[in-house]
Amino acid sequence: MPDIADPRYFHQLAHTLDRITAELPTAEQLRRGDDISPAIHTLVGDTGCILADISAELATSCRHEVYDRPAHGPAERHGTAALTQCAVHLGAVLGHLGQVIERLGFLHQHLLQPGSGPRIPTPAPERDTLHNHFGQVATLLRTGAQQLRTTSEELSRIRTSPPTAGTPSPSPPAPAGGPIAAAAGTPSPAARR
Repeated sequence: MPDIADPRYFHQLAHTLDRITAELPTAEQLRRGDDISPAIHTLVGDTGCILADISAELATSCRHEVYDRPAHGPAERHGTAALTQCAVHLGAVLGHLGQVIERLGFLHQHLLQPGSGPRIPTPAPERDTLHNHFGQVATLLRTGAQQLRTTSEELSRIRTSPPTAGTPSPSPPAPAGGPIAAAAGTPSPAARR
């Protein structure tokens, strides 16, 4: 497990979410009717691995809280709480990608030319639906990455501030919410490439 109080960890994870965002299929690929299913498979796998890592970090943090309390301080609790806030965005990403998979399955069965014939471009209504889901995914990933960068900055301040008597521990991050959550971001070794 990573050092959950190390700002570099959150910065690296934000870069991973940026990479995932950059790998989203493009409007041109949708217009041409390219097979984007391998890209979707990778996106689902990478996002799922990160979400599983967040869950594992929470379980590890809870164990440390019970069995190794002196070594598990405010920075570690703050880091874990901040990391779990990204889970809301990543869960929503997986929901949108699930909708994309369903639409691609429909296109595969009913509309696109099977066999060795030329691929038929994706019809405009289906293309728009897919494009909207990818737009939501990109927004959620960018929001998660920004949240992680903010956490990295907060942890940098916590680590560089000398402790003083009566200094309160950092407050936990605010719950993820607002219009992005209503519309519904720990890289694993596979997601860190």
